[in-house]
Amino acid sequence: MKPLLKQRSCDAELKGPEQKTTAVIVPETGSENPLRTPTLEVENVHKVYDAIASHWNHTRYKAWPKVEAFIRGLPRGSLVADLGCGNGKNLPHVKEAGCFPVASDISGPLAEIAAKEHGVCCMVSDCLCAPLRNGSFDAVLSIAVLHHLSTEPRRVQALREAARLLRPGGQLLVYCWSYEQDDQRSRSRHRFQAQDVLVPWSFRTPGVKKAAGGTSKGGRDETLLKDSAGGDEDGGSWEEKPPVCQRYCHVYREGELQELLEQLPELEVLESYFDTGNWCAVARKRDVRQLTSPDSSAFRQPE
Repeated sequence: MKPLLKQRSCDAELKGPEQKTTAVIVPETGSENPLRTPTLEVENVHKVYDAIASHWNHTRYKAWPKVEAFIRGLPRGSLVADLGCGNGKNLPHVKEAGCFPVASDISGPLAEIAAKEHGVCCMVSDCLCAPLRNGSFDAVLSIAVLHHLSTEPRRVQALREAARLLRPGGQLLVYCWSYEQDDQRSRSRHRFQAQDVLVPWSFRTPGVKKAAGGTSKGGRDETLLKDSAGGDEDGGSWEEKPPVCQRYCHVYREGELQELLEQLPELEVLESYFDTGNWCAVARKRDVRQLTSPDSSAFRQPE
C-alpha cells in the first residue's frame, strides 16, 4: 500500500508579483551513462551556482521547519550525509541535534562557504557519485537537489547513491520543487510554465544602481548574467532591473517523486508529503539480508 500524500493548504495571500519561468526543452544527452553530466546542467546549474554562491548565501540562512524536525528526530551521534548542501543552512541543526554532518556540493564556492561558516567537513562532490563508504550513514539529506537533474536516469542514480550510503534502517529525506504551486498549496510566488524550466535568479542590492554591460560587481562573468524582468527573492524597491542567471529546474508533479523511489527496491517509502512548495519523502534502507534471501527476488537489481 502506497503511503498517503499529505497536502497543506495555505490561505495567506502571496507577497509580491508572481515569478515567471521559461519552459525549456531538455536535449537528448547522447549517452546512456547517468554519470555523464549534460551540458544543460553544466551551463545552467553548475556554472550558475558557482557565479551566485556569495549572493545565494545571503538569502538562504535557515532550514525549513520539517527538515529541522527530521534532523531533531535522529538519535544523538548519528552520522548524517548532506548531499548537495549548498551554503550549509541545514548543518547547524545537525550539530545541535548531537549528530555528525558530512557535507558535499557540486559547487566549489558553495562548499567552501559551508565549510568556513559552519566548521564542518565539506567536500566538492557530485551527489550521483559520492566518495563515501557504503552503508556508513544513519541519515542522508537531499534537499532541493533532485530538481536540478535533467533526466530520469540521473534522478534515479542520485537516489540510488543516497541509498548506497545508508546503513540498514537508515533514513533518506528528499525535497524537490513542486510543479503545483497554486494558492491553496503554497505561498511561493513561482508559477511554472512546464516541468522543465529556466528559473531566474537576480543579483539584487537594495537601492544600488547597476551599470549596464561589462563585469558586474564582484567580478561575476557577464556571459551568465542577462537582463530580465524576473526576480527570485522578496525585496524592496530597485532602481534598475538587476542582471539575472537562468537556473535549470525540473519541477515534480504529485506522485512523481514517489514513483522514482519505487524504482529502488532497497528503499521503503515511509512518508510522502507537500511542504514549502516541495514534494517530499522519507524513505528507509531495507536490511540487505532481506534483499538477498531466497524469497526476495522482487527486490533484486537486474543483472
